[in-house]
Amino acid sequence: MHRESGVHTPRPCPWKRVLPAALLVLAVGCGQPEAEPAPTGTPEPVRLAESEPQDTSQARVPVAPEAPAPVPESGAQSWFQRLGGPQDDTGTGLAVDGQGDISVVWLSTPRMDEDREPVPGERRALTLAKYGRDGQVRWTREFSRVRVASPSVGASPSGDVFLSANAFLYPVDFGLGEAHDGFVVKLSREGQPLWQRRVGQKVYGLAADAQGGVFVAAEEWTPDGHLPVLAHHDAQGAYLWTRQLDAVDEGTQLHALALMPSGQAVLAGRLVGMLRVDGQDFGAPGARGLVLLAFERDGRLAWGRQVRGVEGHVTAVKPGPDGSVALVGDFQGSLPWGGTTLSGSGAFVLVAGPDGAERWAHPLACGAWPAPPVVAVDEAGQVVAVCGSELSGYAPEGPQRDQRTLTPGACTEGDCAVVSTALDFVPGRGLTLAGYQRHGVARAGGAWDQEAFLRVVTP
Repeated sequence: MHRESGVHTPRPCPWKRVLPAALLVLAVGCGQPEAEPAPTGTPEPVRLAESEPQDTSQARVPVAPEAPAPVPESGAQSWFQRLGGPQDDTGTGLAVDGQGDISVVWLSTPRMDEDREPVPGERRALTLAKYGRDGQVRWTREFSRVRVASPSVGASPSGDVFLSANAFLYPVDFGLGEAHDGFVVKLSREGQPLWQRRVGQKVYGLAADAQGGVFVAAEEWTPDGHLPVLAHHDAQGAYLWTRQLDAVDEGTQLHALALMPSGQAVLAGRLVGMLRVDGQDFGAPGARGLVLLAFERDGRLAWGRQVRGVEGHVTAVKPGPDGSVALVGDFQGSLPWGGTTLSGSGAFVLVAGPDGAERWAHPLACGAWPAPPVVAVDEAGQVVAVCGSELSGYAPEGPQRDQRTLTPGACTEGDCAVVSTALDFVPGRGLTLAGYQRHGVARAGGAWDQEAFLRVVTP
């Protein structure tokens, strides 16, 4: 791929609250169904459930195609799957396809911290699995002795699955030959590998399109510096177009990617210094800020929005049904947006309109075990963000509807800490979340176990 400036065609809370108190309550649950909503006209608030999901050791899912039936939580339609084994397991990504099936990826690594001794059966692996909306496993693919970083998944409406990750030390073979550096692999809806591509020195984000293709956000490293890359591959893996932007200053992180209903691709993140895109300048020499860039179907810049003087990062971005876009991340100092200024330090959620116009912003609670926040938007425009174990919901217009702490599932050891790393909406069902739980964290002798999880919580 050649460098071009154009298109190439082949923290702890509380933080100060700055918006009005909640007016309505988000209709999702944390393990227990609530009252039915009132008829249209005067909605009855439905709060995030507070009760713990049912504890049972039978919820552990062996890494094999024949998994047991899911263990339901308190609600008849909610479920929880405990994924992994004696090693440390971390859920890193999930995606929902047009049938409501959920693809999830998790990493398994031997225990390498000083507080815990190795245990029999430890292994290193990357595992990709697909579950039905009812919690039944469709298939599981495990790739043993794999060293990769930041695996993520995407899903096309037809059920095809995309896996991206960074092979930073050794190549990885998914049955299609060696994958190097930042790569993306397409698998059929049944989990069979179809093609793979190197997409950069590092890959940071992906978004599947409706035609079986995929967008990727990556970065190439050259003697001139790091070059942000945005590319669109068709269903067979060929380039439809690619943008290789100018070299950026050290510290720039244009990593968050989303595909809008209009077909535009949105790239967001941290900008250090200046960046020129299609004749428009963003940032300033020596300055730091956040930037949001939208690209047309053919790769040309559609519009851009920036917030200068902000010390922060964007960790996730999701589209809304009206062409709006929700972003989450972290900041220090102040973050002005939509007539509101967030101050202090911590996590944030904000929403921009279809052309990048500022709408609203909130600080995010993160709990005792924070993690990079993630966000989802449902078909009605409701925004849900999670940071660590704290789940927060917002009306499309911005008022906060509710906030709840996620309770652990299948916590037979006790003292289980919950950290969510990915979430999305399952149409007609509720929220699905992935991440990890640390079981027995208060146990003497450092014998706690970390396992990945996948769960669905319903209204």
